[in-house]
Amino acid sequence: MRKYIFVLIVIIISSCKNSNKVKVASKKAVKKELRPFFDSDKIDHYYLDFSKREFEHSSNDNTAQTEKKEEFSGIFYEHYPDSIPKKDFEKLLLKYEYKKSNLSIKQEKKIENVFSEKDSLQTTFAACIAEYRDIFIFKNKENTIGIAKICFKCGRYQIIGSKLDTNGFGLWSELDKLKKIVRPESYSILLTNKLFYL
Repeated sequence: MRKYIFVLIVIIISSCKNSNKVKVASKKAVKKELRPFFDSDKIDHYYLDFSKREFEHSSNDNTAQTEKKEEFSGIFYEHYPDSIPKKDFEKLLLKYEYKKSNLSIKQEKKIENVFSEKDSLQTTFAACIAEYRDIFIFKNKENTIGIAKICFKCGRYQIIGSKLDTNGFGLWSELDKLKKIVRPESYSILLTNKLFYL
């Protein structure tokens, strides 16, 4: 009889210890709420779907074409704009054949979650030249409050207008999520090709 009582006490004590472990684990699982980079009520996504060579070889040597090429290069390769433009930046994107995506409210919410404070920091950096084919414009009451330029090819980005520290942004997992949201068709092709070669 004493053996049964001893076994019963051991089972009760061990179950109490396990319940404490579950409580601790659940506390660790709760993450702090991460603030979005922008307090926006609308997100517009523009993308460019052509090879850079098409643009580079289509221009002539005249002055107007040279200026146009330099303006495009500022958007596509470089850090233009370096602040929120006073002119309508979206008209400039349309001028250079960037297309506007039709984002759903659900997609916008997912994009906002990607562009938010992070617990982890980006520690690897790309060495290639950025090709900013994807540009996100964050708006509040129809006014542009932020711009994010993304190069999915090399992982480079430029974020303008956020009051929060954006240095932790740019993990490949984040960029992967973002690409899956705005380009689900090319993302699935990419996955199929990866699986084919494995």
